Parts: sequence; structure tokens; C-alpha cells
Amino acid sequence: MNKVLIPKQHKVGDTEEVPLPMVKCSFCGNMTATGMHQIRLDIIEKGIMKIINGKQMYKPPRTKQIDYYMCPNCIAKGTRWPGARP
Repeated sequence: MNKVLIPKQHKVGDTEEVPLPMVKCSFCGNMTATGMHQIRLDIIEKGIMKIINGKQMYKPPRTKQIDYYMCPNCIAKGTRWPGARP
């Protein structure tokens, strides 16, 4: 007789081990799994007004996303984020 394998049912309160991704610190270059993360948008192309079918339309700017990571060592040293503060 064949046995039917039933996967283990997870309960709401169960803990699960999840491996953290390793990222490179943007300042010192060390690999880290903890620290601070900042997302910035860098403008590639400015927004412009265009005339399409006789109507004036606004074409929004094109941006690219830049991710900055800071490891706990750089945080302890007091390293500042790059660029001017808004």
C-alpha cells in the first residue's frame, strides 16, 4: 500500500528562519546583512511640455533608482550620507 505524503502545515504563530541577503556597504565596501538602506531617485531626463494631437501634455521626468547601504561600522563612525541634504 502506498503512503501519501502530506506537507507540514504552518501555523500563524510559527517562527521561520529566513536567510538575510548580503549587500555591499556603499562607503567602506564590506559585506553586511544589517545596517541602513536609503533609496534615491536620480533624474535621467527632465520633464517637458509636449503638444500631442493639439493638446498640451506634460511628459514626466525619467528617473533611475539608486540604492545606498550603510553597515553598522560606518554608522558607529558617524559616516554621512552622500550629497546635499534636501
